[in-house]
Amino acid sequence: MPVGDSTPFFTIKAMRRYCCVFLFLLTVSASCSTRNLTAVPESSLTLEDCALTSPAGNQVDARCGTLTVPEDRSNPAGRQIELRVAVIPAIKRDPEPDPLFLLAGGPGQSAIETFPAMIPLMTRIHEDRDIVLVDQRGTGKSNPLRCLGPEDESLTEEQALAKLKTCPKTLDADLRFYTTEIAMMDLDEVRAALGYETVNLYGASYGTRAALVYLRMFPERVRTVTLDAVVDPGFVMFMDAAGDGQAALEQFFARCEADEACKTTFPRLRSEFEQLLARVEESTVEITIPHPLTNKPLELTVTRRMITNMVFNTLYVPDLVATLPLSIHEAYADENYVPLISQAFLVNAGLYDGMFYAVTCTEDAPLISASEAAKRAEQSVFVDRTVDFAAVCAEWEKGVVSPEFREPVVSDVPALLLSGEADPITPPWHAGKVAESLTNELHLVFSGMGHGNLSSRCSINLFKDFIESASTEGLDTACVEGIQPPPFFVDFSGPRP
Repeated sequence: MPVGDSTPFFTIKAMRRYCCVFLFLLTVSASCSTRNLTAVPESSLTLEDCALTSPAGNQVDARCGTLTVPEDRSNPAGRQIELRVAVIPAIKRDPEPDPLFLLAGGPGQSAIETFPAMIPLMTRIHEDRDIVLVDQRGTGKSNPLRCLGPEDESLTEEQALAKLKTCPKTLDADLRFYTTEIAMMDLDEVRAALGYETVNLYGASYGTRAALVYLRMFPERVRTVTLDAVVDPGFVMFMDAAGDGQAALEQFFARCEADEACKTTFPRLRSEFEQLLARVEESTVEITIPHPLTNKPLELTVTRRMITNMVFNTLYVPDLVATLPLSIHEAYADENYVPLISQAFLVNAGLYDGMFYAVTCTEDAPLISASEAAKRAEQSVFVDRTVDFAAVCAEWEKGVVSPEFREPVVSDVPALLLSGEADPITPPWHAGKVAESLTNELHLVFSGMGHGNLSSRCSINLFKDFIESASTEGLDTACVEGIQPPPFFVDFSGPRP
C-alpha cells in the first residue's frame, strides 16, 4: 500500500468479503414464518424447537441441535467441538426423503445466520423437502473464529493488518483443522446423523467450493447440486479480483452510457470517477459521518483505495449498482461520500474472519504468485489484494489439503450453475471452467446481474423444477432472458419513470 495510507478498517472487511455471496435482497424481501412443521427423520442428533431470525428480524421456526465431532478427525479421542445444526422440516407430512442442504459463502458465513432470509422465497421447495443448515466449523455457534469486531472499525489499515497477523494466538482452535475438506466430512456426518440417504446441495460463492468438494468426496450421497456464483477448482483467492472487478466496472460504465436516462443525467461519469480518484490520491479527506448501521459518529479517511473498495463492493449487488452513478457523482461534485460509503456497508455479510483466514491461508495463499497477481492488476483501478492477504497468511498456521483438492470435479450428477454477467468476483468464466468436467450440467448466465442470482421468481422456479425433476433436461429457461438489472437512479427519489 502507499506510504502513509491510513485507509480505515472497513477496507479490510471489504477484502475479507470479496468472495461472500450477497443476500441483501433476500433479507429485505423475507416477511413470513414457517408453520405446520412436521417431524424430521429419526437420527442420533437430538433436535429441539427453535426460532431462526434473519437480519431483517423475520422468524423461521425450526428444529435445532448440536453434533459433537473431533476437531482433528485423525484423532477421534482428542479435542471435541460442537457443530450447530438447524432443520426446517418440510410442510407436508409425507415429504420427499432427500432434503436441501444450503452451504454458505465467505468462507466465513454462518448458514444459520445467513439463510433464514431465503426460506420464504423457497416455499415451493420447502413444501416437499426439509431444509438443513449447518454452521461450518469456525462460524456461527460451531466454535466461531473471529479476529476483528465492530469495536475495531476505527483502526487504520496498518493496525487492522497487525491485529489479523496476531489473531491466531487469540483463537481457541487448532487452525490446521478448519479446511473445506474437513468441514465436508462434518457435513456428511450431520447427514448420516439426521438419517438422510441422499441430499440436494445448494452452494453460494465459497459455498460452491464446499459443494464441489462434497460432491467429489461423497458422490453417492448427492442427488442434485446447484452452484450459484461459482468458484472453480483453480480459483485462488484475490488472484483474479482486480481483473474481474475491472471487467464488471467497465460493464457498469457501458450500461450507463447505453441508458438514455443515465447518460443524460451523468454524461461525464467515467471522467468524474477518474478525477475523483485522482483528487483523493493527491490529498486524502478526513470526514465524520453517521455510521450507516448504528448511526454513531464514524471517523474516516477517504483515500483512493477506500473509494475503489466501496465501488467494488457495490458491484456485487444490482440493486446497489442502480444508485452507483448518483453516488459517484455526489462524491465528485459535492464531496458527499455518504451514499457511496453507506452502500458498501450494506454489503457487510457478517463474516467470521478467523474462519476465513484459517481456510484460505491453507487452501489459497500457498498458490499466490506475487508477480502474476501484480501483472493482472496493472490495468485495473482495483489494487492487488494478494499483497495484504499473503502478509496475513504468513503468520497463520496452515493445514493440508488432499492432492485432489484442486483437480476438476468429474461427475454426472445433475448440476445447475448460475452466474451473473457483471459479477465482480466470480463472473461466468469461472462456472465455465467447472462445467468442463460435469457431464450433466446446465449453466445459466443472467445479463447485467451480480453476485448470487437466486432472488428472482424466474431463478427460484427454475431451482424448484430442477430439484423436483433431478434433471437439466426440459427446464423452461425462457424467463432468464427477461431478467434485467434495476434501472439507474437519476436522483435520490429513484429511477426516471
